[in-house]
Amino acid sequence: MSFDRTLEPQPGAIRPFHFPATRRTVLGNGLTTLVAARTALPVVTLRMTVAAGAAGECTGEEGLATLAANALEGGTQRLAGETLAWELERLGLQLETWTTWDALSLNCTAVAAQLPAALALLAEIVRAPAFPESEVGRMRGEQLAELLQRQVEPRALADDMAAHFFFSDASPYSRPLLGRRTALETLDATTVRDFHQRRFTPGAAALILAGDVDPDAAVALVARSFGDWTGSAPDRPDVPAEPRCRELNLQLVDRPGAVQSELRIGHVSVARSHPDYFSLLVMNAILGGAFTSRLNLSLRERHGFTYGVRSGFSFRRSPGPFLIQTAVGTEVTVRAIEETLREVEQLLGAGPTDAEVASARDYLAGIFPLELQTTEQLAAKLAELVVHDLPDDYFEHYRSRILAVTPADVLRVARAHVRPGDLTIVVVGEADTLEPELTTAGLAPVVRHSAETAAALS
Repeated sequence: MSFDRTLEPQPGAIRPFHFPATRRTVLGNGLTTLVAARTALPVVTLRMTVAAGAAGECTGEEGLATLAANALEGGTQRLAGETLAWELERLGLQLETWTTWDALSLNCTAVAAQLPAALALLAEIVRAPAFPESEVGRMRGEQLAELLQRQVEPRALADDMAAHFFFSDASPYSRPLLGRRTALETLDATTVRDFHQRRFTPGAAALILAGDVDPDAAVALVARSFGDWTGSAPDRPDVPAEPRCRELNLQLVDRPGAVQSELRIGHVSVARSHPDYFSLLVMNAILGGAFTSRLNLSLRERHGFTYGVRSGFSFRRSPGPFLIQTAVGTEVTVRAIEETLREVEQLLGAGPTDAEVASARDYLAGIFPLELQTTEQLAAKLAELVVHDLPDDYFEHYRSRILAVTPADVLRVARAHVRPGDLTIVVVGEADTLEPELTTAGLAPVVRHSAETAAALS
């Protein structure tokens, strides 16, 4: 067989893919269980998701959800922290805990033969944590140190400043997910225990099992470990997401001596539940969500301003941000912003080409199975069903809904959800050099902030 190597290879047809069947069971105490069987390997991922995300923190306890998640590894009422660590090691488990705005999660993957023991230990960690003062204090210190580190790390600082300038003070999204320093310093073991008692209830939780497991046996094991857990679900908070500003504005955050500028451009957008979700995914792939996007081809390939630029929507239960982000040399900062705004305007003006839409659709549909190669990835998708109140067959129809997006759909959602007149432009860099150039460019009135002011916001 011979090949003409002068011809560019053409992509093949998208291969068929079926999302694993999902079984949902709600125990008598309100605990939701989702099971998806995948028997290729003898492993099972356990993922517990609790409606105890950072968006629900009260004033004065910003950072508590993350602290509680981390402190779960500090031991149970039966097992001290070191003993718990050895027990996890004995079972071959690596426990991961983390918090998002919408949920607090625990995750581990067990050999299928160890599933009963792994599930029993997970239940003990979730239901009977000790939260010893020493461990809570240590975790609090690490969290405070991470907040301080974010103030000097350019990318993290730019992300935090963008959140602050996008959202009003009334929204929790205006501050770092990790919390505020002044609040964190007051949190102790008693606060964490109270948070756990209020927020960790079966009605607020979902347990996901993905892997080599029989659904009937899985539900029986869950009932054995969690069936006598009690507690009603707390009300989900109504999370405000009002923008700080409703007109084009430019915020310059001084970082003395910087040779690069971190750029964040965007505004408050839509929630995960918005009906335009799939069209927005395709639109964003064209604008800045893929390596071949318009923004990357312009700023990286054509102008050489950056190693990479991307855009995206942070989809949450309440409206999250639409954000364009990149880093460029100080000397090309103004030109990079101008080119970014020009690409946005061009997409909103003429719309995408048929070829761009077809390429973006095929890319998103094609990579979807690659995002489900492991049991951990499968469990993460199942968690989305719970966190965002999606139907159990949602991902079975995911690719067909992506492939149904048309150029007209892309243009419509671009004009509806990307608003140049509302953009907030955040520049973190050498202000003495940048301020005159930004002012002369006339992109928007320049508001300058010192490094000390930026630090005080956390």
